[in-house]
Amino acid sequence: MSAVTEAYKAWREGFVNKDSSRLAEFFTDDFQFGGGTIGTMNKQETLDWTAAGGNPTSVDDLEVLYENDEVAVITHSAKNPENNGQVMACATKRDGKFSHWRIVRQVV
Repeated sequence: MSAVTEAYKAWREGFVNKDSSRLAEFFTDDFQFGGGTIGTMNKQETLDWTAAGGNPTSVDDLEVLYENDEVAVITHSAKNPENNGQVMACATKRDGKFSHWRIVRQVV
């Protein structure tokens, strides 16, 4: 299984269980998450947001478009009480962990 698939699974479980402890192991200390309507969050802000359940957010239908040791490109669904969306994300890696995760979300 790929690193991005494992991180995605931990993120998904974090939203459902409101526990981001497993997700933390996938991020560098200077991790940045951003895009869409969420702005930019650092590692701790991302973990806190995940532990709060997102908005609440549910994510499904992961498709890994490309992944190597430096980058991953994925798509997945993202649903919250306000709307359903489709997300495309590009994540960069450093030393086996994700250092940046940038999303673009389209309401469908």
